[in-house]
Amino acid sequence: MADYIRRIVSGNKARFRDGKLNLELDLVYITDQVIIMGFPAAGIEGLYRNRREDAKKFLDHRHGKNYWVFNFCPLKENSYPADTFDGRVSRYPFPDHHAPPLAIMPLVAREMRIWLDGSPERVAVLHCKAGKGRSGTMACAYLLSNDKLASPPRLERSYSRKQWAKMRADEMMNVISEDSAPAELPNNSMLVEEHIDSPAPMSGPISPEPDQPQQKSYGKALEHVLSLHTSRRMKVPSAESDTVKQGVSIPSQRRFLYYWSLLLSHEAPSHFWATEPLVPLPDQDTTISSLPVSEKRPRPKVRLTEIKIRMKELSNVRINLVRAANAVIERTNMSKSAAVTTQTDKNTHVWVSLARYDDDFVDTLERWERYTRMDSKSGQGLMGRRGPGTDHFGKEILSGLFSDGRWDNKKMVRSFARMGAVGEQSITKDKTEEDGKIKTYTLHPLSERSWKDLRQDLKESQELSSVKPEDIDIPASEANSMYDLTQNVKGKGVVLDAGREVRAKLYMGQVFMGWLWFIPTFHMPQPPPNSDTSQAQPSSMSSKLILQRKELDFALGIGSSVIDVEIALEWLKENEVEAVQPPARVNTEDEETAPEKTKEPGGLGATIEAIVSGDVTGIVEATQAAED
Repeated sequence: MADYIRRIVSGNKARFRDGKLNLELDLVYITDQVIIMGFPAAGIEGLYRNRREDAKKFLDHRHGKNYWVFNFCPLKENSYPADTFDGRVSRYPFPDHHAPPLAIMPLVAREMRIWLDGSPERVAVLHCKAGKGRSGTMACAYLLSNDKLASPPRLERSYSRKQWAKMRADEMMNVISEDSAPAELPNNSMLVEEHIDSPAPMSGPISPEPDQPQQKSYGKALEHVLSLHTSRRMKVPSAESDTVKQGVSIPSQRRFLYYWSLLLSHEAPSHFWATEPLVPLPDQDTTISSLPVSEKRPRPKVRLTEIKIRMKELSNVRINLVRAANAVIERTNMSKSAAVTTQTDKNTHVWVSLARYDDDFVDTLERWERYTRMDSKSGQGLMGRRGPGTDHFGKEILSGLFSDGRWDNKKMVRSFARMGAVGEQSITKDKTEEDGKIKTYTLHPLSERSWKDLRQDLKESQELSSVKPEDIDIPASEANSMYDLTQNVKGKGVVLDAGREVRAKLYMGQVFMGWLWFIPTFHMPQPPPNSDTSQAQPSSMSSKLILQRKELDFALGIGSSVIDVEIALEWLKENEVEAVQPPARVNTEDEETAPEKTKEPGGLGATIEAIVSGDVTGIVEATQAAED
């Protein structure tokens, strides 16, 4: 019964059955040295995830002391002591459903390389909560940085007995001439009985030789490792007509892997990440945080001037759902405010919250990235390799970076500005043959006054005040308001560090519509403007990043009506003195201690959308993502 429940929770992910140990785990071998598994759980959670003792029994039996576990779950989400796996555990936490801070990718890839290069018998075991998005992203980050083309497993230990028997049978069939082969052979004939533990067929090319050096573009390498991960992590569809679900399916995670591939191939913007090595001072008490993140030249800045969101016009049913969601959110959190029941379109205000990872967190990661990067004659260093002796900086040790939970025991992403559609001129209507009636919302930075006006509109739009949370099975914990404090935006746009990650979270009223992560400089003309006119200048000072709905994260429910999002960016010249918003450390208070009414809207809208949506799995993920 417990295995049946675990299979349901695993969903479309492949599972591994070990007949000798009589164990079935949410676990696969991506290569002979890279394993991905679901969270090793204890207690009640162990009833529907991998039992911790089962995971350890499996790894000990097959690999002895030749495995090292990489855990990507924040303490806030889940945890276990390192001695569970005899101390062979490294933590690199970041939130579920999110793109990682880019600097965490090289730190993980470099440590994996050091461990795996120690012996061909060694394996790296990666896990997050479900063992899919975060683990898959980091597995792909390592495989991209490897000197050899990634290949599917070739050793018997990497397969279940049934998988190995099928593979050997397939190899034998391949040597039989076509004339002597049966006229017809049923597809997946050996998998009909127990397809649950079987990975999907490889959809892309597989390297014929595991030791073949990489002689290809990193663009093709990225496509290859993503395809390899999908083929191993996702199970064979039950019907031939069904398509295999993507392993790394969140668009922003795939986008950040693309950025990483550009860094590995030295095709990233030349200013991105410092190139000079970080050297400790003779004083052994020097800490890595006391040294500069970047070199002497100021980090380039961009101005986000506007965001345009094109959406198909909502049906009356969906508009009513949005109004119901807003009403429930307000009733749950704002019960002391008077209900205003006049009919208005205020529930369909479209706005965006901008956020990024905690500044201290990213600065520390970037310092360690810069310090541990192996030097090379190329100037940018070897991104995928750790320099000898760089696992410690004075008295600080890289392996202890996350030991105290100072970053991952609380909220890791901080909102800092908002943009909204203010005034009738910010909304235009159009009609096309392909999409029918369309509304385009043009969002600009909200001043303090504009934000207060918009906030008041949303507060007063309780048209369906008779709707109660319990009527649609909404737990009180889902009730989040939108009254958190962020930096007041002034001027022509929001000023951003061109090399820092940004999350744009889309709302209609208080209903979550989806989000996207991006790093501005990767979408800007290069190089950044330079006050020295003798230096190369960009071909243009501005750029527009246009993302289709399929390139947004969790654009379900109301978000499924989004056609595309257009983000307008422009370089700031070096002589334009404007601070990145918010100024350093303005909004770094622990938001977990703030009153409930200060938090942003959560996943309630996605939950209500589940009433009329058939994508239950997607809705659950969207609801969880909206809460992050």
